[in-house]
Amino acid sequence: MGATDTFLRITTLIRRNALVFIFISAHSLFAIFLGPLSALAPDEKGYLYTFNNLYGSSPDPNPQYSSGWITAPKIFLWVSYLPAKILTLVGLPDYLAIRGLSIILATLSLILIMKMLNQLASTRRPSYNPIFIFYFIPSIFLWTSVGLREAFIIAETTAFFAGINYLMREKNKHAFVFLFFGSYGLLSTKSYLWACLMLTLLLSCLMYFFIRIDRKKILKLLIIGLLLPVVAFSSTTSTYAIGFIFQSDVSVIGERSGDSISQVYVDKPGSGTGSGTGSGTGSGTGSQEEPVKELITFHGDYTLIALHFYLIDNPNSLFSKVFAFLNLDEKIQSIWDEKVQSGLVSETNQVGKDTSSLNGHILEPGKITDPLSMLWPAFIFLCGPFPFIGDPGIAVGVASLESPLWWALYLLVIFQFIRFRKVRFLRDPQILFTLIFLAGETAFSALVEVNLGTSFRHRSILFVPLVFLYLRLAQKTKEQKDLELGVI
Repeated sequence: MGATDTFLRITTLIRRNALVFIFISAHSLFAIFLGPLSALAPDEKGYLYTFNNLYGSSPDPNPQYSSGWITAPKIFLWVSYLPAKILTLVGLPDYLAIRGLSIILATLSLILIMKMLNQLASTRRPSYNPIFIFYFIPSIFLWTSVGLREAFIIAETTAFFAGINYLMREKNKHAFVFLFFGSYGLLSTKSYLWACLMLTLLLSCLMYFFIRIDRKKILKLLIIGLLLPVVAFSSTTSTYAIGFIFQSDVSVIGERSGDSISQVYVDKPGSGTGSGTGSGTGSGTGSQEEPVKELITFHGDYTLIALHFYLIDNPNSLFSKVFAFLNLDEKIQSIWDEKVQSGLVSETNQVGKDTSSLNGHILEPGKITDPLSMLWPAFIFLCGPFPFIGDPGIAVGVASLESPLWWALYLLVIFQFIRFRKVRFLRDPQILFTLIFLAGETAFSALVEVNLGTSFRHRSILFVPLVFLYLRLAQKTKEQKDLELGVI
């Protein structure tokens, strides 16, 4: 009877939280399907190294320097990766453990957004479908299924925006928790993004004075969202990390090379043939020539290289078997052979050096001294890569098929502004903050992005603000209607 009751409670819990259960299940199955493959997220190896050398005795005293966690305090990493560590203790492989942590963080982000959606409900149950679909944009789905920092960034920005929402609704306890941990976490995860968020905060607070927002709220926002996280971060990180942050220069970042170079030795066609002589009595001598190796330099196409060798080295993996069943392995081999042949006939043995296409992997960033030069990079950041243009390689080619989904998301948010055009959104502190942040992040990306693949990945930063903006416009309309009806 006890087992029956437990089963009923579990099924009831799943039924009431069906979308969350589907979300976790889909991400978990995808993470398992990938196996140890990191071709879709090359930087995952660095984060895995950090995780494996973070706890216990390690010859590397600063394992975070081998990944994107350069400025992160160790105490932040110890606490953040603790759920992943627990997963390894129950038998999960290390790569699945850090992916499991990403899934947990993404789920928390989804739950916070869904709670905000619940605030719109009056008498009927709200529809989660649009928000749920947003979270299944392929790149967002990928970044929240692998062990990169993107899941941290999504969770931290969601927490900060939720904190502002709670603060403006006089729910201070929730606001303080989300604002502090969102800000401190983002500062530890990606300092330049935190700096962009804080500049938005300072500019927004300045404008709040003009639209007559309660000054106590402004003060709380500055103390909890800015001052305390800085104090906490400064007291927990290293002097090296602080120096790294303050020595960063936007103009220098924008001048770095956007090229992505990989070098691979391949067999030269016609080499490795056998030769020999023999007598009629069956005795003789023979020799087998070693194949001649040629060094091919790939500009971009890292995903193709990683997939090619992974399929060869891991033929029995689930990922390889699925690719074989769908004949995708033959497609990968065909593209590989074509690229290698192109490199062998080239005088310099280079592939993909031509970046003249609209989808060329090297981007030309704008300059602060020439604001108009930022328009085209900003457009590429928001809308690129573009489908069926040029020969961008496998990763960018697949990514380009997703771009129309982002265009649809932009149009959906614009439609929300048109739909709720009676809302005085420029006088709403949350909408104002979000619009400034989106403009600032787009401008910053236009100044620093020099690689198309990296730019595409960083576009995920816009995901939470866009979803928040979509919801806040509807929430603001409901608040105005309730105010007119005397409900609040």
